Amino acid sequence: MLAWLAATLLFLLALRGWFDLGSARRSGRMGMAGVALAVGVTLYTHDVVSLPEILGAITVGGGIGYLLVRHTALGAMLPILAGLQALGGLALLLTALGICRNPVAFDVLAPGDADLTVTSRLLAGLALILGGVIVAGALLACRALIGRTSAGGAPAMPALLATLSGLAGGGAAALGALLGEGGLMTAGAIVGAAGLTLGARLAFARRD
Repeated sequence: MLAWLAATLLFLLALRGWFDLGSARRSGRMGMAGVALAVGVTLYTHDVVSLPEILGAITVGGGIGYLLVRHTALGAMLPILAGLQALGGLALLLTALGICRNPVAFDVLAPGDADLTVTSRLLAGLALILGGVIVAGALLACRALIGRTSAGGAPAMPALLATLSGLAGGGAAALGALLGEGGLMTAGAIVGAAGLTLGARLAFARRD
């Protein structure tokens, strides 16, 4: 539970500073640390993969992220953030698909049970839908931002990216409920509410 609280705090701190050029890099590091902690705890506690595999994946992913931002100006960060959100949405989608295909491996279904319950199907379906929406929205945002290297990028993009982060939190909450992980469900709900609230505030601020 403490690990989930720490991951939630890192997510919220990262979300808060995403669109401030002075703290964008620090926020990115916090976000990556939160993702690594949340994913690692989930996979390790469910015996899906071993600890060395988790550390290897974190190392590879962290290396890719470092190479992406090392020579990138702060004003050009939004396309990278959109691309990373697309990867996050894809991870959510693939995780939900994996649970549907082999629920026993994720302890969602006991070996002797026949099939997923209606509630489990609804939660998995919600995670699938949200993952698909995040991938589509992030790719469209990334496409719109390519070639726009000004500090703000496309005017509506910060609100869109914050909203997609909120949807990702909602997807994580659905997976937490499906896996019986109260910490993941709580963390996802908090991040989801924060992301959607920030997205709405940015959208209304833009109208003003």
